[in-house]
Amino acid sequence: MLTGLQWFYLVVILLCAFGGGYLPLAKPNRARGAEGFPLGEAFSSGVFLALSLTMLLPSSTAVFRQVSPTLTYPVSSVISILAFLVLLALEHLSSHFVSANKQVTAGAPLPAGIPIIMTSMIAAPSFFLGASLGVSDGDAATLIFIAIILHKGTAAFALALSMVRSSLTYPQTLVLFLAFALMTPLGILVGGLVREYAVADTTLIIKAVILALGAGTFLYMGTLHEMKRATLIEHCCKPSCFAAMIAGLAVTSLVRWMVGEAHRL
Repeated sequence: MLTGLQWFYLVVILLCAFGGGYLPLAKPNRARGAEGFPLGEAFSSGVFLALSLTMLLPSSTAVFRQVSPTLTYPVSSVISILAFLVLLALEHLSSHFVSANKQVTAGAPLPAGIPIIMTSMIAAPSFFLGASLGVSDGDAATLIFIAIILHKGTAAFALALSMVRSSLTYPQTLVLFLAFALMTPLGILVGGLVREYAVADTTLIIKAVILALGAGTFLYMGTLHEMKRATLIEHCCKPSCFAAMIAGLAVTSLVRWMVGEAHRL
């Protein structure tokens, strides 16, 4: 079903999720003082943008044209936009829910619904990114893998932190965190199944849709994810972080040029 390399990707991504969530879950007091990794997040944003616009979206378009050479409507772009808008709507929902449920008492736990919505918001793109990895191979798969692990640990940390600060019980927290951690590996398995068992044009159509969803997801993760705290807004105003973002964009674009035609992804 999956190649040995894909199983390696799956295990490493899972370990990154558990590693990112370990500190908040095991030592919540210490975790509340963490400041994040602005340079790494800025570099990740550049990688996400290049993956979305120079790899996944062109690849999806090329695959759709293999299925229907006369197709002129930008179906891949529409699918990517829809994925982008759905994720944006989920983040708006999460923000509104947090605003409507602010606690008056200092130090009071967050409502349980907040980490649940946050987990759903991040689990959806995690699944699609995993599926994009599952249907890709070669250098493209390696780049998607790197982009995922650059973000997976910090996302796991943020989610685990919101969970331990909420009114969820510890067992509920563990179940919710495990569900998030398994989303990307589940996506990889689904992508691998698509490659192996779907037939003829069906395989190509599913692959094209998954790649387009991945493009919209990466575009969102690199731009508006976490709204006002998005990396491009919060960190990239600093010259060092802006340079790191450009470096991520340049490196990924260079690899895209080395990979060659989009339909080879």
